[in-house]
Amino acid sequence: MNNLLWVFLFLIIASACSRKTTVTDPNFVKDNELVFTIPEFDYLNTKTRILYKDDERSVSTSANIRIKKDSIIWMSLTPFLGIEVARALITTDSLVLMNRLNREYMVYNFDKLSEKFQFDINYHLIQSLILGNMPLEYQERNEIISSRQYFIIKQQSGPYSIDNYINRELMKLQKVEVSEEPKKNKMIMEFTNHKQVEVFSMPFNSLISVDYEHGAEVKNTEINIKHGQAELASALQFPFEIPSRYVRK
Repeated sequence: MNNLLWVFLFLIIASACSRKTTVTDPNFVKDNELVFTIPEFDYLNTKTRILYKDDERSVSTSANIRIKKDSIIWMSLTPFLGIEVARALITTDSLVLMNRLNREYMVYNFDKLSEKFQFDINYHLIQSLILGNMPLEYQERNEIISSRQYFIIKQQSGPYSIDNYINRELMKLQKVEVSEEPKKNKMIMEFTNHKQVEVFSMPFNSLISVDYEHGAEVKNTEINIKHGQAELASALQFPFEIPSRYVRK
């Protein structure tokens, strides 16, 4: 069960490479001038498969993800036989995890998480990861390199160098590379299989690979997120009631 809860936390930590974020979608490039649009929707519902693997463990689980744009992200994990074992509620200021197997729950404040992991962790980072958008807001001073296959937006945030690869043919964000100097920590996020969900398109496959220093070793962690279904809704419910018998950890 702890492995499943770690999946929730890693979704936050893996994308926490910036100090300022926005939900942006580069959909047009002209003369190295980027024009951004914001996907307009109220509610999004996905049926998702999450595969997590590191040097010590491997976890596979189904997930139902519901989003109220810029407000709430709700997740339910059912790794086997459709039985829910964990639920998460992410709002603009906190993350709450409920462990049904151990009858316990955890509450994480974004300010405290940011301090603990020395990253600015917030709601929009998670939402951007799910939607396949740039985690760091584009600014005019950012360098843009044009190659045969990509427009590459180069950014710097503290010790982090961030390269965003915009596919020239699709005009969609296809890859984000983050490296931390002088450490050997590196993260690659790949967004593929873009599909139209009514008024906007989003990647149905996201692969996050992280190489990080652990003592004298460099370890690797991978998360593969596959949306089997995604649809917009006029309204969604976000049920999250913690039973009184559950213990806070």
